[in-house]
Amino acid sequence: MDNQNYSEETLKKERNNKIFVIAIALLIFIVMVIGVSMAAFTYTKEDNNVNTISTGNIYLNYTEGVNGINITNAYPMTDDVGKTLTNEDQYFDFSIDSVISGDVVASYEISAEKESSSTLNNDDVKLYLEKQVDNSYEEVMAPKNFTPLKESTDLGTMAGTMLLDSGSLSKNTTVNYRLRMWVDADTVIDNLEKSFGVRVSVKAKVDLKED
Repeated sequence: MDNQNYSEETLKKERNNKIFVIAIALLIFIVMVIGVSMAAFTYTKEDNNVNTISTGNIYLNYTEGVNGINITNAYPMTDDVGKTLTNEDQYFDFSIDSVISGDVVASYEISAEKESSSTLNNDDVKLYLEKQVDNSYEEVMAPKNFTPLKESTDLGTMAGTMLLDSGSLSKNTTVNYRLRMWVDADTVIDNLEKSFGVRVSVKAKVDLKED
């Protein structure tokens, strides 16, 4: 009887020892798995290189600190006359300055936003844009009624504004523009005070140069 009890106790201890050994082995295995996972995660994280490129900036400079043009109580005129307006309040000069470093191309768009206080209709005015080439100005947008975009562009020019010009720059440079605006010759002016104003802005994006 004693031998039988002894055998049962021995078997019970052996089973407990086996369970303990198995538990220790499982614990060691779990620790190893967690350790490998953590090591792999750390390695992956440290191995992620951040690709950097030298980018550029585009600045829009305005003549005399203003960024738009207004017409008030002006008389209707033909495109031929409007394109040659020379009074200081009849045209608006501005420039785009690019500061670019690295092998990149900067794309830009110039737009005009209608002032909320304007009382003339979009079809009542004409806008005309020129760009300086060498020592003279050349037409980049023919006389055109204010035409708001129906949708925003990929570059960020907002719907409701008028796209005047677009281009790209790949080096440090300055591009000079001249904007004129006048009352369309077909507009009927009554005795009420009429006005129309726009504000000029530029949207730009820097992309990698294509090979």
